[in-house]
Amino acid sequence: MRDKILVFGGTTEGRLFASKLEELGIPHVVSVATEYGKTVEEESGEASLLVGRMDSSAIADLLRSGEFAAVVDATHPYAIKASQEIKSACEKESFTYLRLLRKTADSEANEGNVTYVEDVTDAAKELEKRAGNILLLTGSRDLKEITSKISDISRVYVRIIPDVASIEKCHEAGLRGRQIIAMQGPFSAAMNEALIREINASVILTKESGEAGGFSEKLRAADNCNAETIVIRNPEKNDTTQDGLEAGEILEKILAILGKEPLEETSKTITLGGVGPGDERFYTAELSKALKEADIVFGAKTVLERINGISAPQKDWYEGEKILEFLKEHQEYKAPLVVYSGDISLCSGAKKASAIFEEVGYTVKKITGISSVSLFAARIGAALEDVTIISNHGRDCDVCGFVRKNEKVILLVNSAEAALETAKRLPEECRVTFGCELGTDIEKISVYGAEGFLESDVKGKTLMYIENPAAIENKLIPALSDDEIIRGDVPMTKEEVRSLSIRKLGLTKDSILFDVGAGTGSISLEAALTDPGVKVFSIEKSEKAIELLYKNRDKFGLENMEIVEGKAPEALSGLPRPSHVFIGGSSGNLEEIIRSCKRDNGPVRFVVNCVTLETLGKTMEVISAMGAANTEVVQLSAARFKEVGSYHMADGMNPVFVIAFEV
Repeated sequence: MRDKILVFGGTTEGRLFASKLEELGIPHVVSVATEYGKTVEEESGEASLLVGRMDSSAIADLLRSGEFAAVVDATHPYAIKASQEIKSACEKESFTYLRLLRKTADSEANEGNVTYVEDVTDAAKELEKRAGNILLLTGSRDLKEITSKISDISRVYVRIIPDVASIEKCHEAGLRGRQIIAMQGPFSAAMNEALIREINASVILTKESGEAGGFSEKLRAADNCNAETIVIRNPEKNDTTQDGLEAGEILEKILAILGKEPLEETSKTITLGGVGPGDERFYTAELSKALKEADIVFGAKTVLERINGISAPQKDWYEGEKILEFLKEHQEYKAPLVVYSGDISLCSGAKKASAIFEEVGYTVKKITGISSVSLFAARIGAALEDVTIISNHGRDCDVCGFVRKNEKVILLVNSAEAALETAKRLPEECRVTFGCELGTDIEKISVYGAEGFLESDVKGKTLMYIENPAAIENKLIPALSDDEIIRGDVPMTKEEVRSLSIRKLGLTKDSILFDVGAGTGSISLEAALTDPGVKVFSIEKSEKAIELLYKNRDKFGLENMEIVEGKAPEALSGLPRPSHVFIGGSSGNLEEIIRSCKRDNGPVRFVVNCVTLETLGKTMEVISAMGAANTEVVQLSAARFKEVGSYHMADGMNPVFVIAFEV
């Protein structure tokens, strides 16, 4: 009797689909390729399994057994050969073939250090071009093909599932020992980040695998580590020949094939709510109602500890994937609630969780809460419309840069200890107010450095209110005069030339600038002062100049300026790909420096200063051969007038050629 569904699985969406068949009482068998896949399926509660890879002939033999009514292909989107074999067998035996597609359309990875490629071959070519250590997060299937195109595989590391077959493939690819990291997912962004930092990876390779494959967690980790990401596109995403369906559509087709009634429309709803900064005094009426109506409550342990008087069971989870897996196994819960600290619209994990629930068909109800920022502002009498709100909670943030530009700043910090360290780094004219454990019985508001101030009072969840009266006096265009810069006897790009060079660079928010041959750091300083979102890397080989770079950076308190000691292009290895490059001195390595800085996913803006005609000629020759675009050449001649007795005499500066172009 043909009443079973044959599911080719081994993926998260395959397991979820099989569990739905089980819930509906539809007989099924799940086919997985490996023993590891069998173990994972069994751990998720699947009992009816076939294990081992099958070609189209073996699949056809299975279909002729007379048990199966339809085939669901829930294999990995990148397992193209497997899908071809399954589809071929179904066509041969005139069986219904249903392809379950994985959603990857919401994967936002179109900015920063991300390069898309079409396949493994292109990915390997891109990796060979990159310097530094490589972390492969694409599994073991194509390892040999990748490593065969990388000349130095000693810099390659791979994360694989912990099974013998995968380790054998690593050995076949030439990888040994600590190059092989065998771990079972899912992996959080923090775990990915720890791994990237542990092996000092400058580039990672991943697949466009959507939320089910932890795609966003990999991208976020790479971005936090300033590592570049190569992404192999989902081959099914733009394949017009692939008639893929979502899980609900496939279920409807299966029910029709089996002669069963279609599913009743059931609306799955989950509520995400902010509990405010403290105890129940700061719950909104909407949240109080949701707490009473919820039949299960999820949240971080520290948040659940603040909730009293509810009879519903509680689970100390806040990750969307974990909660979703639980709810699929426990269909009895119809009114789940996930609670988050503060307001879910401000620095909250609710953003990611909401996307995960919506992707599988949940209606997500969102309850905003009172944020700790709002309560803090009310406590100290600050008007939020006059305040800039920033956060370095789990992210990089140039606090001093924002304080330099804004008179009033509220900062959400990682910890009380970090808050104290930040206060010590701020300019003396700043006034800092700490708000600790806001909304609780141990709430404490204190002013840093005031009479009676104790560092021991700064503890627990902490916010900072920073007032900088000098910010209003700062120049809108942060140009520095030459006498503001500590110079010593190191050559410096003069003020007039700096002004034009910075203008021609055309820096944008979140630019990454390489200042090659930084000298005293005059270009680096002005660029870093432009906006706290600009990240500057000052590359210099001279010990005298390096000493001045540190002094000047400290003088202006620039946290977004990093000094790199060494000679370019070698010193550029391991740095993030730049969006802008200023070259004040190349030591004869101009072409090599440009090639090292060039990106494949967008042009880099270069500005080169030349003093001699020979350097100008060589520069034009190099950039012409490289196909530079939007080239501009300006000869700048300037003279400053100085007093000589009762007269003002011209003191001419050497002419300088300012060359701007894109490669």
